[in-house]
Amino acid sequence: MSEPHCSKCCPVQPPVPAAPEPLPLGAVVGALLIALAVVGGWLAVVWAGATLFPG
Repeated sequence: MSEPHCSKCCPVQPPVPAAPEPLPLGAVVGALLIALAVVGGWLAVVWAGATLFPG
């Protein structure tokens, strides 16, 4: 008896994987703030370099 009786009339289906949850709003806002800080820092360095060492 390799198969249980129920598998003949009601085949067992594997569970459907759940859809991934979207990122929480706090994570998105935090990533945007970090990106703005990095870009702002880079602009400050470029501006300071252009001011201290003009063309």
